[in-house]
Amino acid sequence: MQASEYNTLRAAEEHHWWYLVLRGLVSRALVGRLPPRGYILDAGCGTGGMLGFLQKGIRCLDVEGVDASELAVNHCQQRGLNMVKQAPVERMPFEDGEFDAVLSLDVLYHSGVDEEKALKEMSRVLGPGGLLVVNLPAFECLRGSHDLAVCGARRYRACQVRSLIEQHSLAVEMIHYWNAWLFSPLFVWRKLSRLGEKKESEVMSDLHQMPEWLNRMLTFAGLVDAWLCRVFHIPFGSSVFAVAHKVNPSTGGLDHGSK
Repeated sequence: MQASEYNTLRAAEEHHWWYLVLRGLVSRALVGRLPPRGYILDAGCGTGGMLGFLQKGIRCLDVEGVDASELAVNHCQQRGLNMVKQAPVERMPFEDGEFDAVLSLDVLYHSGVDEEKALKEMSRVLGPGGLLVVNLPAFECLRGSHDLAVCGARRYRACQVRSLIEQHSLAVEMIHYWNAWLFSPLFVWRKLSRLGEKKESEVMSDLHQMPEWLNRMLTFAGLVDAWLCRVFHIPFGSSVFAVAHKVNPSTGGLDHGSK
């Protein structure tokens, strides 16, 4: 990812509506599902927005983070998140079965990330019954200059995400698209953004600051959209969200809190 995009991400992720909706999805996936003092890893934590939220927004959790980028780790440390380690998600410095939950939020689609090895590693560090929470950009037709700016190599359909996850001793409990309400305008915007030859250094992501009133309105609309997508399984959206658990090899099923 371009160095400038880390600065943009750090400035936007605490208050931007898209990240607020994603935090709501993650919270719903985790709350009530973890043992006391649940131990969570954010694998590919970026500049630390989700880690900061987990520390403040969901009490009684122990959190760790890992990211391959030195710039990302530096941003985390500037936030006071000193539990973040620099390492690729394909080779993380943790013991087998160490975590109750692992988050992988818009990480697997980056160029330079081996999605198969990364998922195998995430499964390795999860304890039996542990939760894997995944979010990924959806539909190749939505590819645009944003993907180029953040080094996004691929986008996914829900069936692809399910297949990838289930190859690694993980059982998908829930999978759905979200951000369906902006699919059509985003499709047009991304198509326009691809016009003309552009170098990676010349493009910018879609993240930007906006008036507070507009951000609040978009947050409300995004939360309603995420609920509708989950309940009615709307077959499109700009992102795909999945929750899986690690299968206990001795029972073939759930065993939350077994650690």
